[in-house]
Amino acid sequence: MKKAVVCAALTLTMSVLCHEQVIAPLYDAGSAYIRSLISGEPSSRTEDIPSFAQQMGESGVSDTLAVTLYFRYLDTGCLGAEQIGLDIRREETVAASIVKALVEGPGVSHDRLTGLFPQGARVIAVRGEGSTIYVTLSREFLGRPDGAPADWEDLEVWQEEATKRRYLAMQSLVLALTEEGRCQRVQLYIADGDDDVPERPALYWFDRTQTDVSVVLGPCARDESLLLTPNRALVMAMDAWQRKDWAALYEMLAPADGTNLPVYSVFEEKMRTRDVSLLSYSVSQGTVSMDGQSATLVIDAMIRSPLGGDAQIVRETVRLRRAADNWTLGADALDDLMVRD
Repeated sequence: MKKAVVCAALTLTMSVLCHEQVIAPLYDAGSAYIRSLISGEPSSRTEDIPSFAQQMGESGVSDTLAVTLYFRYLDTGCLGAEQIGLDIRREETVAASIVKALVEGPGVSHDRLTGLFPQGARVIAVRGEGSTIYVTLSREFLGRPDGAPADWEDLEVWQEEATKRRYLAMQSLVLALTEEGRCQRVQLYIADGDDDVPERPALYWFDRTQTDVSVVLGPCARDESLLLTPNRALVMAMDAWQRKDWAALYEMLAPADGTNLPVYSVFEEKMRTRDVSLLSYSVSQGTVSMDGQSATLVIDAMIRSPLGGDAQIVRETVRLRRAADNWTLGADALDDLMVRD
């Protein structure tokens, strides 16, 4: 009996020792990995860091994460979306991968979107601390905008354009990084190189009404007022119609189901021949379908045509559709609004 008790005690002791020998390294590796995520610095025990797939309980050669990036929509002050499968490399955090994708610009299939970061701008560092992500970019971010002439700093129009692009770029960082609650705020830093001490840029780089260079950009929270929502997309289309800016209106259109958009010259001639004026309008916020691919809005408007005189549009519904991830007005829906019985 005593022999059995001794054997049982010995077995229990060995189990505890083995448990500590196995669990302790795993705990240390996991702690190092969590610390590396928070600090943005690689763990000193890289051989113990689990891959993205291991964390998610998945396997595979490459690890991808579906993310939404934001870029300038046409030449407007709005930010359109691009959904991509982001390749997450082991040595980078998700935040760093998102920032690099934003700096690289949109894919060629999203031809209505344009990048906001000038050529030469580099991502120096991305790290997280608490609920804030700190992004350090090279000083080229504050330099000459793409497409600007050599004397752009002496031209008021390009000074305004550069400021607008920087502001939209900063907001694109905030929107993409705060998506799905990844963080709460983003703080931007600027540095001359990898070995320089980062500094917060002056606020006047993003807001020309700020003249005090001692006021610096602070942590920025999510602001969705720049997003191309269904309401904003329809307002932009209606505003172009009201101004009879047919080129701008054409950019907001999508072909009717099963058809193609006519070339711009044909569309412009059609609009000029109709000569329908939009005198006034109001648009609802709208609702998005459950699959997220269409939206329904309500419009009230007053229009005028040389042949039909004035006509009132009262509480009519308008359907918008997603095309390349962004909201567009169907050409058939525009025809329904312009041509009245």
